[in-house]
Amino acid sequence: MAVYGCCHRFMKYVLVILNFLVLCAGAIAIGLGAWSLASEYGAKEMKAITGSELYQGGCIVIIVGGSIICLLALCGCLGAFLENRVLLGIYFVIMLLILILFVVGSTLGFFYRDTLKQEVAKQMEDTLKNNYQVNYNSDDKNKLTTDVWDKIQKELYCCGVSGNRTSEKSWYLYQSSKFFLNQNGTDKDYVPRSCCNEKLVSVTKIYGECQKRNPLNNMAIQVSLTLITQDNPALYEDGCIDAVEDKIMEHIVAIAGIALAVLIIMVIAIIFSVCVCMDIGRNKKEHAI
Repeated sequence: MAVYGCCHRFMKYVLVILNFLVLCAGAIAIGLGAWSLASEYGAKEMKAITGSELYQGGCIVIIVGGSIICLLALCGCLGAFLENRVLLGIYFVIMLLILILFVVGSTLGFFYRDTLKQEVAKQMEDTLKNNYQVNYNSDDKNKLTTDVWDKIQKELYCCGVSGNRTSEKSWYLYQSSKFFLNQNGTDKDYVPRSCCNEKLVSVTKIYGECQKRNPLNNMAIQVSLTLITQDNPALYEDGCIDAVEDKIMEHIVAIAGIALAVLIIMVIAIIFSVCVCMDIGRNKKEHAI
């Protein structure tokens, strides 16, 4: 009987400690979600260049999920400490559902990650072609889109969406954009200034203006991709999606680390909640006899 009492108390307090850890992890998840919303290359920037609220929605889900986990952890702590089977039962059911949703969501995200990236790339192409530098002074949405594209291209040393020097979706994509088509005259900028390496474009004798001249044969390099045979050091030739993905991954890795820790603790907490709940029931039956 003494051994049983010691085991029961051990499981009870371990469950309390586990739920305290879940509470802390939930609070951290809330903080990470808020950080991802407000940080550089966060939800505001992603919405501006993709026209989608998917990233913002994901951050909000993390914040809401963290809040639910915090409340659930409090429920588990109270249930274990007060030895209340009702609270422990509610805790077990909801925790199990969250665990299943977490596993299903993670699995779907893993298998559809390439499809998601392709969809994001299409949305980025659309904002670049239709919103960049269009009614910049009169359309706040397009102004934000333009500013974010310029910021990303300058800071991440990229131009356009995807691919490299000979891709139609990197710097060459601007030739099918309203930014290019709306320019008057024949002396057009083929890419915006933010696609140019500011350290090099001033050295005109060596490199020329990045969107005007080929550094080797003095030809206009943007007329056709078939003319591009050499790198132009004055032009950022690679698309931005991989560089943006790397920046987002800084957020995702932090969130994934917390999620993995919560997952492990949740599994252990579910097992202990069942054990404590069964012990409470068995203990009440023995006292009734």
